[in-house]
Amino acid sequence: MKITIAVVLSCLLFPLYAGDGISGMVYYKWVYPNQEGEFNEFSVDRIYVTYEKQLWEGIKVKLITDIKPLDMVTAVNVNFEDSTTTIKSSKIWAVRQKNAYLDYKTGAGNLLIGMQGMNLFNVIKDNWGYRFLAKSSMNEHKWASSADFGLGYKVTVAGKAHLHFTVTNGTGFDKKESDKYKKIAAQAVYGTKKLGMKPGFNVGLAGTMEPYEPTDTTTATKTVMAVFGGLTLKSTIRVGGEFDREMDNGEDITRQIIAAYFDLRVRGIPRLNINIFGRAESYDPDLGTAEDGELIMMIGAKIFPIKAFNIAPNLRYSIPEAGDSDVTALQLNFEFKY
Repeated sequence: MKITIAVVLSCLLFPLYAGDGISGMVYYKWVYPNQEGEFNEFSVDRIYVTYEKQLWEGIKVKLITDIKPLDMVTAVNVNFEDSTTTIKSSKIWAVRQKNAYLDYKTGAGNLLIGMQGMNLFNVIKDNWGYRFLAKSSMNEHKWASSADFGLGYKVTVAGKAHLHFTVTNGTGFDKKESDKYKKIAAQAVYGTKKLGMKPGFNVGLAGTMEPYEPTDTTTATKTVMAVFGGLTLKSTIRVGGEFDREMDNGEDITRQIIAAYFDLRVRGIPRLNINIFGRAESYDPDLGTAEDGELIMMIGAKIFPIKAFNIAPNLRYSIPEAGDSDVTALQLNFEFKY
């Protein structure tokens, strides 16, 4: 039923995509071992289709369609003689509308109405700069969705200070609202927001707060706080880092992320554009529990013959706090832009 509705919506929205204002990205990869740890695999991670158009003076519309493969169980066979179970699955394509909002520019800032990008880790994602390889840390650990339904307001003061506020459902762009509460989020950034596009620096704070009901008689609050920053020097080196905490007084648990990343342009090789990148992330799912954390590291190279095409061989390690180091995967990632 979900797939049918998604296909119908895509057909209805397709006429809007016909014409100028279309762009998009495709994330493709080869990975060894795959998630089952048994064999190598080629796969598509994501396909994004973006349509953006100025409707009237001061008002524009933005639509982003997110297409991703999902594994669906098609058959389950149980052998009662030897007590074995065989599960057969196939890939299906889920089509979801990630953004669909109006951006109304006023003299006092921009009002955003509809399904829009969130303001918790959007600048952090640009500081990291390699979304086609991996999500930003908070997104990877599902602390918040990258888009949601609601209202937003953003304003830039003196060309350097950027403020962004949102009131949203809190369930994300791919889920229905589940309670009477709303998520309040705020972000303050000073400096250049998109360090991958031009030199500069940024420092910022972001946070969210959302009440919920763990039981019928109690109300709890989930809060996320982030401190982050980044620096790009003459399009040669980009560095960034973040410190994030999620506090849930309903579960009496505090989670923490500390991450740092770099991107270095390799000079002196004629007719070949190469960047060396790396990321290290310390993740603790419960500060009150000893030796349950994990250090996740990634290092690799990005080769881009043209700006619209990136090739990135990379190696990923996972080092549990209470165990031996383990090579997670060797990957070869591709990004196509149009």
